[in-house]
Amino acid sequence: MDQATQAAWLSRTLKHIESGSTDQGEAVTRIGVQRYTDPAFLARERDTVFRDHPIAVSFSSKLARPGDFVTHDHLGLPLLLLRGRDGQLQAFLNVCRHRGARLVAAREGCGKHRFTCPYHAWTYDDAGRLLSLPHEAGFGDLDKGAHGLVRLPVAEAFGVVFVLPRQGGELDLDTALGPLKRDMENFGLSSHVVYDEREIGLRCNWKVVIEGGLETYHVRHAHGRTIAPMFLDNISIMERFDPHARLYFTKREVAKLKHQTLDGLRVRDFGNPLYFFFPNMIVLVQPDHATVMITFPQGTDACMIQGAALIPEPAQTEKARAHWDKNVKIFWDALDEDFQMGQSIQAGFRSGANSHITFGRFEHPCGWFHAALDKAMAG
Repeated sequence: MDQATQAAWLSRTLKHIESGSTDQGEAVTRIGVQRYTDPAFLARERDTVFRDHPIAVSFSSKLARPGDFVTHDHLGLPLLLLRGRDGQLQAFLNVCRHRGARLVAAREGCGKHRFTCPYHAWTYDDAGRLLSLPHEAGFGDLDKGAHGLVRLPVAEAFGVVFVLPRQGGELDLDTALGPLKRDMENFGLSSHVVYDEREIGLRCNWKVVIEGGLETYHVRHAHGRTIAPMFLDNISIMERFDPHARLYFTKREVAKLKHQTLDGLRVRDFGNPLYFFFPNMIVLVQPDHATVMITFPQGTDACMIQGAALIPEPAQTEKARAHWDKNVKIFWDALDEDFQMGQSIQAGFRSGANSHITFGRFEHPCGWFHAALDKAMAG
């Protein structure tokens, strides 16, 4: 984030404090409950939103060296991500071209440049080329060049690896992520490394999890035992970069800046910039690191959370690990409160009590999110 924007955010926040206001949308938004319970709606989301947009699936620091690889399955597609001997990042469908068996079973590894199918030992290199197969004569004039692994577009930015889950597509993150990509890079996240990666399954629709990160209206009440004492009640900056958004969750320390010069100050020292990257990733920027949450649909009433902290350098001492463990615990303790509430909301959808839910004017990023979904599914 550039310095002028940081000063502007702090100035807007101080004006909100003085007037007792916050950023607001123009109207209340109502969303039908069927969007969270209808299998046909979920199928449309998966076939469009989760195939035609870049999806975050891993982290650059896990694929830093030639021979590093990661597998990923939460998209409903089996993925194999690897760093080739040429240093290039690659993404393939983790499917042998012989009989369709899963090629690589391990979740991750390093130092591997050949991958052999456990079923019949067809072997591929780190460029996806079919190198060999036992008893090749039995396949006649098989064209090995046409039986390489199926490639998907892949790219990385600010320490995160993105895949476009559509064969033959093109992935341009500068265009897809717009100015928010520069924001992330200006925070220095490109050189950060993963710490405490987690996967958490929840009994709620994936959209409920995203919505919980797009407003501050709930913080005072839902997080009263954890982070609420650190933050101002329902005062935030909210900006739309369709289909993405960035928000500012303001801490109480910002009030100390009244009558001070704001130039040169860092917004991350007085609150948490939060970035929503459509369709399913939230990045929370903290004073000395960032935390990432990626949400994948697993059913109308189920989702999988993939999350991690991105820290400036590997934690190599007990003191460093204690520091990051403390910070990570605060993050996940607060999120657990959101997760429990999300599961409660999903159960409420199934009760028939409501035909729709209502987002107030200061919850308008949730409305932006649903507008972006409608636009994406309309093509």
